[in-house]
Amino acid sequence: MNPPSILDLVRYFVMLGATGFGGPVALANYMRRDLVEKRGWIDEASYDRGLAIATACPGPMAYQLGVYCGYITHGVPGALAVAVSFALPPFAIVVAIAALYERFAGAGITRGLFYGIGPVVVALILRASWNLGQKTLKRDYAAWAVAIVACAVTIALKEELVWLFLAAGVLGIFAFAPRAKPAPAAPVEPVAPKMNAVGLPALLGAIAPSAAGFAPALFWFFFKTGFLVFGSGLVVVSFVKTYVVDQYHWLDNRTFVDAVAIGMISPGPVVITATFVGYAVDGFAGALAATLGIFLPSIILTVVATPLLLRYGGHPRVAGFVRGVTVAVVGVLAGTTYLIGRPIIVDGFTAALLLVVLVAPRFAKRIPDQAYVALGAVLGVALRH
Repeated sequence: MNPPSILDLVRYFVMLGATGFGGPVALANYMRRDLVEKRGWIDEASYDRGLAIATACPGPMAYQLGVYCGYITHGVPGALAVAVSFALPPFAIVVAIAALYERFAGAGITRGLFYGIGPVVVALILRASWNLGQKTLKRDYAAWAVAIVACAVTIALKEELVWLFLAAGVLGIFAFAPRAKPAPAAPVEPVAPKMNAVGLPALLGAIAPSAAGFAPALFWFFFKTGFLVFGSGLVVVSFVKTYVVDQYHWLDNRTFVDAVAIGMISPGPVVITATFVGYAVDGFAGALAATLGIFLPSIILTVVATPLLLRYGGHPRVAGFVRGVTVAVVGVLAGTTYLIGRPIIVDGFTAALLLVVLVAPRFAKRIPDQAYVALGAVLGVALRH
C-alpha cells in the first residue's frame, strides 16, 4: 500500500465530485479503479469491507464509501476532508443551476425542458423501486405483506411517515430476525483510529446551520432523511416528496420533479437534489443547510458506527430491524411514486416516454440514466418551445 496524504485525498475527491457521472455504482467502480488498482492507496480487502458497510447502512452509497476511505487512511480528519471535498463541487454546480432556474423558470424553453424530463424522472424512480424490491422482497411473503401495507398507508395518508419505518423495524425484530444463531464472533479490530476528544467536537460542530429563515427546518428535515437513504438517492425521492410537497408545501410538485432531474444530471451523488430544494426554499442559506443535513448522517455512521456495525451487525435482532425498515422503504417508494407521477403523466407523449424509459434497459443495458434525461429534455423543448 502507498497511503495518501490528506491533500491527495482532497484533490482526488474534488475531481470525482466534479466529473463523477453515472450514479452510485459507477462512482464506486471509479474508486476501486483509482484508489485500489491504480494508486494503491487502499488494499482490496479494506475496499470490499467499506463497500459492504456503505451498501448495508443508510446514506448515499458512493458518498459513504468515499468518507470511509478517508476514515481508514486518516481517521476523523480524513473522513471530514473527503466529506467536504466530495460534496463541494456538485454543491457549487447545483447552486448555480438553481439560481438560473429561479430566474428563468417561467421561460418557454425551461418549461419545455422539464416537460420532457419529468416523465423520465418518474420512470427512473419506478426502476429504482423495482430493483430495490427485487433485491429486498424476493419470495418472502411476510415482506410483501409489510411492503403492501406501507404502500397503502403512504397513498392514503400523505403525511408523517417516520413512525411507519420505526414500526416496520420493530416488527422486523420479531418477523425477520434470522432464526439460526450465529457462532460467537471473534473480536473485530477497528478499521481506523478511534475517534478522539478533538475529532468528536469537530464533527458535531458541523451541525450548526444558520438560525435564520427556513435553514434550521431544512437542516433537521434532511438530516433525518439522510438516515433513510439506502443505495441510490432515488430511493429517498418519494419520501422527500411526501414532506416537501404534500405536508410542508415548501415546493409544488413540478418544481420538486425539476429538482430531482437537476440532481440526476449533475455529477456526484443524486441526493445533491437536497441542495436545489434548499435553494428554492431559502436561497443560499437553505441550500447549505439542506446539503449539510443530507450528508451528515453518512459522516456520523462512518466515523461512529462502523466499528460497532462490524462487531454487532450480524446480530439477529439488529439484522431483523434493518430488514423491516428496508421492506417498508420498498412499499413507501411504490406508493409515493404514484403520487409523484400522477400530475406529471398528463398526455400521450408523457405516457409514451415513461414506457420507453422503463423498457429500454431490456434492449440496451449500457445506456446511462443521464442519456434518457437528455432525450426527454430535447423532446420536451421540441414539443413545447
